[in-house]
Amino acid sequence: MRTPIFILLLLFVSPNLVLAGGGGGSTPYFEIQTPFVVNLADKGSLSFLQVNAQLKVKKDEIKDHLYAHLPAIQHTMMLLLSEQTSGDIKTVAGKQKLREKALKEVQDLLTVQIGDPAIDDIYFTAFIVQ
Repeated sequence: MRTPIFILLLLFVSPNLVLAGGGGGSTPYFEIQTPFVVNLADKGSLSFLQVNAQLKVKKDEIKDHLYAHLPAIQHTMMLLLSEQTSGDIKTVAGKQKLREKALKEVQDLLTVQIGDPAIDDIYFTAFIVQ
């Protein structure tokens, strides 16, 4: 008896989940699918940083520009991330400062490339230092 109710529930809920996740609807976020993995600039030790990021776009139409300029965005992020030391990003304040730098650098890049800073924010959705 529970199985038919569960199936009906999935049928009604699933379309909403797909739309909310960007599978066919509009979302203000652009997910950079490939995580950034860099060596940190720690002297005397080998440390790694892995970051997943999403960009909050000003308008949905901007996403096409982000796809077109994704290699430049990734390059900019990789350079910024690889300049960091584990001490720089150990605290929440350090991570926030890094996020603000990343936002400014990507906005500057997009202003040069498309004439518009295009994004309102960057969110780190995963952040691993090892």
